[in-house]
Amino acid sequence: MATKKVIKKGLPPWMATFADLCTLLLTFFVLLLTFASMDIQKFKDMLGSVQMAFGVQFEERGNYQAAKPVESEPQKQQTTPEKNFRSMAAKPRQPDLEAAMEDHRAAETAKMAKQVQEMISREGLSDAAEVSAGSQGVRLRIKGTLLFAAGEAVIKPQAKALLAGVAKVMSKRQFYLTIEGHTDALPISTARFPSNWELSSARATAVLRELKALNVSQARMSAVGYAANYPLASNKNPAGREKNRRVEFVFTKKPLRVGVN
Repeated sequence: MATKKVIKKGLPPWMATFADLCTLLLTFFVLLLTFASMDIQKFKDMLGSVQMAFGVQFEERGNYQAAKPVESEPQKQQTTPEKNFRSMAAKPRQPDLEAAMEDHRAAETAKMAKQVQEMISREGLSDAAEVSAGSQGVRLRIKGTLLFAAGEAVIKPQAKALLAGVAKVMSKRQFYLTIEGHTDALPISTARFPSNWELSSARATAVLRELKALNVSQARMSAVGYAANYPLASNKNPAGREKNRRVEFVFTKKPLRVGVN
């Protein structure tokens, strides 16, 4: 009888368990639905912020669909490194300024060498002088016996015409002149010239003074003595020593002296 009363007043135990399960399932799906619902506008705003952070700009903020990019300056087209490289390659290369200056110096040097050679030929000194030209300047080599007596540093009278020709060339071109005195290797020891150093320096200085008297600016000239340090031939025979005794005129566009500052 007690059992029958329980059945009439309530659900069987297994029915109560099933009802609890359904309630839990319903609650679970309600929660899922709650979690699944979202604000579409907030989602668009969030997506727009992400796109802006990564540099993706569109006309409508938060619009995650493809749209026309915003152009801050419509008149200027966006370029890429590849396009820049192609445009640079397509442009003709500008002339190298340094190469152009080098060509100009070479042309000036050629003109100077021509003038010096003409002066030597005019004075009839082709056998006693030698002219060579390079990228930096012109070198005129004169035999020492043409300018000086042995062991002396006094310019011979017949050499004045040659030096007048050098002064004329210097007046036509804005070149610098370095006068080099060279001797042979035979030692010298006199009251005036204790060694070949003094002799070679005195000869170079004597030439410089003569050119200065011919109105060549001393600011464009320098004199140096090398003694026997730069021989052209062997000093073991008279012919070689005669060739080594010389005065050289070095015409350059810039002074040969190199500063250290």
